[in-house]
Amino acid sequence: MKRTLSVFAALAMALAACAPGTGATTASASAKASEAPVKGGTAIVAIWQEPSSLAPHYANQTVSDIVNYGVLEGLADTTTEGEYVPTLATKVPTVANGGVVVKGSKLDVTWELRPGLKWSDGSALTSADVRFTWEIFMKDPKVNNRTGFSEIESIDLPNGLTAVVHYRSLYAPYPRNFVALMPKNLLEKEADISKTDYNRKPMGTGPFKITDFKAGDSITLERNTNYRFGPDKPYLDKMIFKSVPTVEVALAQLKAGEVHAVWNLSASQTPDVEKDAAMALQVVPGPTVERIELNTAVNKENTDPNSVHPVLGDLEMRKALLYATPKQQLIDKLLFGKASPGTSPVSQGWAAYKVPQEGYDPAKASATLDKAGWAKGADGIRSKNGVRASLTYTTTTGDQLRERVQQVLLDEWKAVGVEVKIQNIPSSVLLSGSCASKDPRKLGTFDMVQFASAPGIDPHSTVEPRYSSKNIPTAANCAGQNYTRFKSPEADRAIEAAGATLDQAARKAAYATALKALNDAYVIIWLYDRADIDGRRAELRGWAPNTWQRFTWNIGDWFLKK
Repeated sequence: MKRTLSVFAALAMALAACAPGTGATTASASAKASEAPVKGGTAIVAIWQEPSSLAPHYANQTVSDIVNYGVLEGLADTTTEGEYVPTLATKVPTVANGGVVVKGSKLDVTWELRPGLKWSDGSALTSADVRFTWEIFMKDPKVNNRTGFSEIESIDLPNGLTAVVHYRSLYAPYPRNFVALMPKNLLEKEADISKTDYNRKPMGTGPFKITDFKAGDSITLERNTNYRFGPDKPYLDKMIFKSVPTVEVALAQLKAGEVHAVWNLSASQTPDVEKDAAMALQVVPGPTVERIELNTAVNKENTDPNSVHPVLGDLEMRKALLYATPKQQLIDKLLFGKASPGTSPVSQGWAAYKVPQEGYDPAKASATLDKAGWAKGADGIRSKNGVRASLTYTTTTGDQLRERVQQVLLDEWKAVGVEVKIQNIPSSVLLSGSCASKDPRKLGTFDMVQFASAPGIDPHSTVEPRYSSKNIPTAANCAGQNYTRFKSPEADRAIEAAGATLDQAARKAAYATALKALNDAYVIIWLYDRADIDGRRAELRGWAPNTWQRFTWNIGDWFLKK
């Protein structure tokens, strides 16, 4: 397409200043083993999206995780190798160590807490907080996602350090169920947590505590004097997450030394960091998958999941949009080849599903639409049965890479007869995961939406809430994340089977069945699997990569070299 080639050329020129230089080297992203940490100081991290909530049962944005890693902790965590390790627990329960007992089709998991744990206000953390966390996730109507918690039948508390979790099924992803505990002593009397300070200043057990949240300006974290590794850690006195309007502004401030780190750079921006000795990159082959999700229900608030979108309800239209999407060209031209075409939401780990979607073929897209009865009008835009092939396309404001992707795709899709209009909105709304905050994905008020997600080492926490038909969000139950309104009995059965066995080979096969059914429905265009790329000033040390967590996962180890 001549017009598309010109769009790519224009975008390439805009990115030319970022072209990689010869002989460029990247500084190490972690402190040398022989380098002694330095205590004190304040590190500033630029964030170009602002959390709409930091409460763990409401939070849905990646940027919320970036902040919360310094504050909130759970029972267990994940190493970059994909192994589970205890955090607030003394060990990760398994069948082998006696912590997990299979009872027919049910599961009992016993968690033992470390003694002497304290919340940042100095109050004791007990097993009652484990049960309270489950209760809040189940009863708060504004909760973002109940995956895992809904499989719990009851929790017994034999003593203040022991919680016995009774699952109603063989729930295999149990190690990552309680990733952020919530304080019973602080919240048990609150009727609506979303209206309390906890919504923006959650109390945790991590190395820092949130002392200030200025909307549109900054979030300040200060040393938690009740941290279990204190007074040795954290090394820093403060962490400030500074709000900026775009990632480009964040990078400019990093270059100028106004901030010490910036989250989530694009591949096109890495050369600027690589050629500057005062800066360094941390590039981790994370599980992040950029995609475009297509709404199969009518675009209206609190849409009926059984309704049919007048354009995207047609399977052949959805196929054509995929055929007219040049994934590899986007990667080559806009990401300098530093990504790979997406295939599924599970791009890494033991359950990765790598069967590719059909490749770029605009002639096939046009032929598919012709055969399906979508005829071109005088202006080149197709219609069928009086319905014009006109769609809206939404992503987050302030992300130039996504906006460039949109420019290319609008041109490509128009060439095959589909009119698309941009309708971008702030991340605090689009990625809020909240009906109250008008997340269009939850309400169904979108046609096509582009965003990214990164599953944990156990894919169930992504596959079940996002692709099971029981998790289609509705006015009565906003907790689901099945935004395409995808419905497949075959996928439902496979997802349920994958979450109800401890046999990893059987689980992998079941996820493959579910994800094949998802791709066969053509409800999501998997654009590309991208690395997690974060930048820092060379004086900020202590970073360490982790495939399954965000770059701030170990900020208790960060320090500023004098």
